[in-house]
Amino acid sequence: MRPFNPTTIIETLEKAGNQSLCPNRIWQACSQIKDWSSKQSTLEEIVSGIFPKDALRHENHSACSVDFCEFSSRNFTAVQQYHEPRTDEEIDQTNEKHKQKGACFPLKNLFHDAKLIQAIQSNRLTVWSLDGRTILEHTRPFMAISHVWSDGTGAGTWPSKQVNECLYRYFKRIAQQFQCEGIWWDTLCVPSDRSVRSKALRIMHRNYEYARVTLVHDRFLRNLPFDGPERACLAIVLSSWFTRGWTALELAKSRKVKIIFKDSIKDLDTDILGKTQEGNFAAQAIKDLRRAQFSDVGNLLAALGPRYTSRDIA
Repeated sequence: MRPFNPTTIIETLEKAGNQSLCPNRIWQACSQIKDWSSKQSTLEEIVSGIFPKDALRHENHSACSVDFCEFSSRNFTAVQQYHEPRTDEEIDQTNEKHKQKGACFPLKNLFHDAKLIQAIQSNRLTVWSLDGRTILEHTRPFMAISHVWSDGTGAGTWPSKQVNECLYRYFKRIAQQFQCEGIWWDTLCVPSDRSVRSKALRIMHRNYEYARVTLVHDRFLRNLPFDGPERACLAIVLSSWFTRGWTALELAKSRKVKIIFKDSIKDLDTDILGKTQEGNFAAQAIKDLRRAQFSDVGNLLAALGPRYTSRDIA
């Protein structure tokens, strides 16, 4: 069985004249193909039209190589928080201002650290009710968010516990769609106080275990229309979300995982993995993480080994 040669990526990208795809991201995906000699056409399909040309693109990857991804290694604290466009129902004068640079405003006087600290000290989950004023009771349904900080869904340049109103409104609307009464989003739910922050990170996995749904937000995937389970799996393994270190833990611990695409939100297990053909390498790579067992820190570190961990939280 002939192993996958990384130089093949460079040759194929040059031949196709494609400068928008990250060589490292493609390498990570193709290196998971066990029988490369019989499936090497997958690479040609990726770069030559299996996805819409204007959709399958990795932004800010001009300096990437096969063994390094600049985007995944960027300083996420300097990334300006993402502005979420409003829905048709929300278009009004405020929306016109929202389109202007710097017009969007952060939510203030909500998500107070003191309440997070109290919850951690009481061994409770740090899930905010949707109004951002109280910690949700343990038995109430909530949505956990699994995302990519370098996409602009982390704190960015805002002060701690402040997020764009438009972005929070977007996540809140989806939470309500799944009949959830609260949100766990690390940007808002991990206390800044060092005395309890480490404990919050140690028990972070509990938020995914108890969440009614885990919502995957990746702007690369959000730019792709859903076009069947096979292509969805390939898109997922090519996403920056899939190469995140903490994705392994979140996938393994979550009950239900919902992924946002351009035109819909799909259930990972029933809409995607459950409908792929046997032998699909991308689906198998996702399933391996979905079914992983982390009995101790050593197991988790082994899974994180080849992945990007540019920050200390999910």
